[in-house]
Amino acid sequence: MIRKYLFSLIAIFLMVNLFAQTEPSLRCISLDENQDATLSWIQPADTGSDFNAYLLYYRNNVANSFSIVSQITDFNQTSVLVNGNYATFGQFTLVQVVNGFVDTSAALDTVSPIVLGISSSGRVVSLGWNNSGLESQDSIYRLYKSDFLGNWTQLETFDFPLTAAHDTTVACKEEVLYRVEAKGVGGCVSRSNQATKNVIDDLAPAQTNLLCASVDTANGLVNLEWSKSVSEDTYGYMLFYFEDFNRTDTIFGSDSLSYTYYKNGIDALLRPETLSVAPFDSCFDSVNLWYNQAADSLRFSTMFIDTAAFDKCSGKLAFEWPMPRKGFPVGVRNLSGFRVYRQDNNETPQVISVLSSLDSVFLDSGLVAGNKYTYVICPFDEITGKEALSNKVVIDLGKKNSPDYLYIKSIVNNHESGLNAINVYADTTAETVAYGLWRSMTMDNKFMKVEVVDEDLTSEFSISDESGSASQTPYYYQVFAYDQCNEVIGRSQIAKSVYVQGTKNVQDLINKVTWTNYEGFDTADTDVDFYNLYRVTTGSNEDLLSSDERTFKYTDNLEAIDLVSGSICYYVEAQETSGNVYGFNAASVSNLLCFDYPPTVFLPNAFTPDDDGRNDSFLPFVNFIDPTNYELVIYDRTGLLIFKTNDPFEGWSGDSQNTGIYAYRLVLSNARGETMNYAGKVQLIR
Repeated sequence: MIRKYLFSLIAIFLMVNLFAQTEPSLRCISLDENQDATLSWIQPADTGSDFNAYLLYYRNNVANSFSIVSQITDFNQTSVLVNGNYATFGQFTLVQVVNGFVDTSAALDTVSPIVLGISSSGRVVSLGWNNSGLESQDSIYRLYKSDFLGNWTQLETFDFPLTAAHDTTVACKEEVLYRVEAKGVGGCVSRSNQATKNVIDDLAPAQTNLLCASVDTANGLVNLEWSKSVSEDTYGYMLFYFEDFNRTDTIFGSDSLSYTYYKNGIDALLRPETLSVAPFDSCFDSVNLWYNQAADSLRFSTMFIDTAAFDKCSGKLAFEWPMPRKGFPVGVRNLSGFRVYRQDNNETPQVISVLSSLDSVFLDSGLVAGNKYTYVICPFDEITGKEALSNKVVIDLGKKNSPDYLYIKSIVNNHESGLNAINVYADTTAETVAYGLWRSMTMDNKFMKVEVVDEDLTSEFSISDESGSASQTPYYYQVFAYDQCNEVIGRSQIAKSVYVQGTKNVQDLINKVTWTNYEGFDTADTDVDFYNLYRVTTGSNEDLLSSDERTFKYTDNLEAIDLVSGSICYYVEAQETSGNVYGFNAASVSNLLCFDYPPTVFLPNAFTPDDDGRNDSFLPFVNFIDPTNYELVIYDRTGLLIFKTNDPFEGWSGDSQNTGIYAYRLVLSNARGETMNYAGKVQLIR
């Protein structure tokens, strides 16, 4: 049964083909601006049959049945226009019927119109179409675009089976019109529908980032470099400066990729500055009142050395800087490390160290006094080849801030302590932190430091020579100024004290005194005007004995002196001439030279108070004693105290007393403070 049935089907198939007609072959299908379809075909061979018509079938979906949309009765006609919206993915097929519509040819082709779809994003237009199913003469799709005058221009060609393309509009707003064509076999052309769209560019350009933010070490401005935006419609770049609030600057031109930011008080020498960049296109946004602009991305900070610890005395320093954070690069985009540049004086800067990207501290040592060092630390990016400069730090170890003047005004001996006080005038604007007093016994001898003063440093001060023996020798003095490193940054002139010495002749009551000259006024354009020799006797009584410019000795006769203390002292004052360049008119004072004499005491044994001017009172004659420790008392025969005085010049006049013998007691002190007692009797005669 199965074999018999198979033979029957084959027989029927042979009979159909025996009477079948030749098929028309579709070659092109074109859509016009109204979406009407024009189909072209190749006329079939004439078999001599009675031609009735060409039947054109259409279905809008492969799941549906075909329906006749056109009947062509002219055998020689090879194209037909079918009205309707055929810019869809429907299918056409064409057959011929003959012999009174009895015999129908096979459907050789099932074809679709080329339907062109369109979409856009920003200025980029995306196009896509289907394959019609027709044979092509050259297997090429041609893409056309129309201008606003209706002129079509071929944009590009695409080899089968590629069915997609992209185009970029020029204007921010543009109504575009495209079509696709393919040449069919025999010379006809298949055209797609005309795809149109009103393209509006409302997309911002692709983001870009800074490559480098480098400090101009001369003025604190920031030199910026950035990557070009990949968006073809980039019109320029917006620069953002983040201070108290955001500030901006605008750079026009897609190829403008560097700029020196100088506005709004930017100063990367004083602080780290933060900036970023964002591209914008030429399409003005009427809502935001600005061009389409991308958001800024990485915000760069300039490299800033914010800590500089320097030990001037050891020649060491340390730098520290903030590390980059995620999204906030420092100096360059991809930090590979840091190069430390140092310029010694005016020489070419040299790289003295290369640090890793994890380092944030740098130490340097061996800095030499007298030099000037300038440091710049540069983050670098090995990927982009960029290097950014930091702010510069200058360490100047050059000329010391030495005092403009350091001057010994005078040397004055304190007669109570016996110490020399060196009076100094100094420049307080210098780096002085202490002064040292140096002393020598001779000009050529080696000086030694004997005192240091480091408190209450004013422009005028005194240094006391606590270890000197000013009563035994003259001294040469010099004052040194020291900085914080205990280095000498200034020296005064050398000044010599005035020294007084002498001899005494107790028997003849003659003292001989000599003194040395003072040295030190000459550096202030003055000299010693005169030397004053003073004698100090009872209490604080002073007598000027001589005043002369060039006399350095004196002989003093004490015979005519009444009631002086047990010590006869002398000192010399060297008085400066006028015209001192510092405005002083000082005097240097020598040591105090004293001679001790034994007391002289004469006690009368009688007196006559008769007012004749001779021996009218009982008055002991004393000399070379301490007048501050003197006491004379008188007693009568019964031991009654009748008179008392502490004045060496006051005697007992015997008032209210009768002639007779009276007792006295005298107490006094010599120059060394030793107490001496005298007692006896005196006769009052009337």
